[in-house]
Amino acid sequence: MNSYYAGLDVGKRSFDVSLVNYEQQEVGFSQFTNDEDGLAKLLKWIKTFKIVPSDVLFCVEDMGSYISDIALFTTRKKLQLALLCPLNLKRSLGIQRGKNDRIDAKRIAVYASLQHRNLKLFVPQKKIILELKSWLTIRDNLVKQKVAQLHILEKLHHTSKLAEVSEQSEFIKGNIDTLIEQINSIERRIRKLIGSDASIYRNYKLLCSIKGVAIITATVMICSTNNFENFSDHRKFACYCGVAPFEHTSGISVRGKTQVSSMANRKIKVALTRAAMSAINFDPQIKAYYQRKLKEGKHKAAIANAVKAKIIARCFAVVKRGLPYVVLQPSIHSA
Repeated sequence: MNSYYAGLDVGKRSFDVSLVNYEQQEVGFSQFTNDEDGLAKLLKWIKTFKIVPSDVLFCVEDMGSYISDIALFTTRKKLQLALLCPLNLKRSLGIQRGKNDRIDAKRIAVYASLQHRNLKLFVPQKKIILELKSWLTIRDNLVKQKVAQLHILEKLHHTSKLAEVSEQSEFIKGNIDTLIEQINSIERRIRKLIGSDASIYRNYKLLCSIKGVAIITATVMICSTNNFENFSDHRKFACYCGVAPFEHTSGISVRGKTQVSSMANRKIKVALTRAAMSAINFDPQIKAYYQRKLKEGKHKAAIANAVKAKIIARCFAVVKRGLPYVVLQPSIHSA
């Protein structure tokens, strides 16, 4: 348990800080610029209260690039930093009347003092993981551009029945060829990066032994799990991806369907969907399972979701065992 908690309400150019003690009493409030100079002044300000910065748990909402300087600074200074999920914080507050920067900063600090046992300290990801994530982001953008160009090409095909649009079509085809080459180039760079790290390459090869899991799905799994260090088991990761189903009942009056939650990492879910479709076509066990469930009257989307869960379980299993996945032919009874 920490003696003090600092809640940081972060903006693009500055952040507000509320410093509270373990009894949730505010010790001080101030504002600093969101840069190296402002963070150095923050530590000096804390010391004016005769408080050692290492005794303070710094808490901030995970706001992406806005908190990058704070994360790097606290890591370098070996200070404690917890990143809070904005939705968790919002729902924990209950009914609130009004808000301003000072109130928001104090709410973050008080939340941290109450939930300190459940908070995980920030641990920076490896440089290679961040580089892989950047390439995946660029690739996703290029794929979206390619899909948009293909839609234009399809429209031009219909227009060609009424007018001469061959020049326009060739122009779009050239764009598509360029995008395909750029996507292939990124995938080569991803493979090279993966090969430069022994532990990541090991897990990558194990993941690719699973039917349906190729370079992109394997890379997404490695990046989203921090090379399988951030999740202890496949069930927690399935929940994070929005694959795990949840019951929705209450007494005798509420009898909702058991379904997945909308709160999920959708980028990972998209990659798993592609992997599931591929596994249904090329994995004998998954294919037999899919056909059996269809005969039982299950909805295709529900079966596909179950296949995603199976793929996640297999990914965690091969990494834990350190052995590649072996596809077994389905028995007559299972088919």
